[in-house]
Amino acid sequence: MEGNPYQDPNQPYGPQPAQQPLPPAAQSIKDLVRIAGLIALIFGIINILWGIAGLIFLMGIVGIIFGIIDIIMWKQCDAINKLIDQHRFEEAKSKTLVWMILGIILGGLIPGIILLIAYLKFDELRAAPAVAQAPPPPPPV
Repeated sequence: MEGNPYQDPNQPYGPQPAQQPLPPAAQSIKDLVRIAGLIALIFGIINILWGIAGLIFLMGIVGIIFGIIDIIMWKQCDAINKLIDQHRFEEAKSKTLVWMILGIILGGLIPGIILLIAYLKFDELRAAPAVAQAPPPPPPV
């Protein structure tokens, strides 16, 4: 039997380096994205229920489609937060832009505006000074 059966195959073996803490701006972005995702989930459930009830009049298809988009938006907000946790801020920013636009057009104005605020905070994150690493020890004499 190879390796530890309980070890995640995507994780390297051995001790892991300590994860760098997130800057305060990144944490506020994560909070905004989480709130937008929860609102999108609520909108999605409401739209799907509205769509199912509206199927009698053939207008329910629109509600179901918007509800599905909202639920996908909720899952993508979770993916954005995972990118932020991995310090992949540029990928998270571009993904936030895509879902902000889709959110404003198809997913609901409120989640889209919250994602817009999160998107604008990425610039604040870029402007924040990077956490300086400790200088290497002096060479032995």
